[in-house]
Amino acid sequence: METWNMYYKTGVCILFIILLAAGVSAIPPLPYEFYGNVSINETPVVAGTIIIAKVNGTEVGNITTTAVGAYGGAGTFDRRLVVNGAEDQIGEYITFWIGDKQAAQKVKLYAGESQKLDLTFIPGKEGSIDASVTPSQSGTIANVPTDEETPVPTETQTKAPLFIAPIAAGLALFILGRRE
Repeated sequence: METWNMYYKTGVCILFIILLAAGVSAIPPLPYEFYGNVSINETPVVAGTIIIAKVNGTEVGNITTTAVGAYGGAGTFDRRLVVNGAEDQIGEYITFWIGDKQAAQKVKLYAGESQKLDLTFIPGKEGSIDASVTPSQSGTIANVPTDEETPVPTETQTKAPLFIAPIAAGLALFILGRRE
């Protein structure tokens, strides 16, 4: 009977670990952050202007300017326009809006980046400038490509099969349970 009880406890532990591992895969990607100068028709915007970031027409972040002609800041603790996109939106374009005006700049969404992006709102230029960057390997401020460079997204991590961790944990629990 005691052997059966040990197998039952081991089975419950393995099931619990599998459920935990399945939950880990649902963690959302890190946000993409922006800061820089902002103007409408070459005139700096006033403080209190709301800038909205959208992916496929859905708002994914916003910021209210606190200084004339600027939003966010480069400092570690400065506020920024934080874009919280979903995992299936990675690689889609982020567009920037003030009211019904769209900025000339658009950027591909990547997780965990921070970028200085000057936004210009000029009629007839909506979304015409691709200001996307090549994702950085370190998760720090991304490098803005020059005209000669073409941004090429790179895969920064490989994913191990999800079943390895629960099997290893279950085996460890089984071995530890056998020592009692």
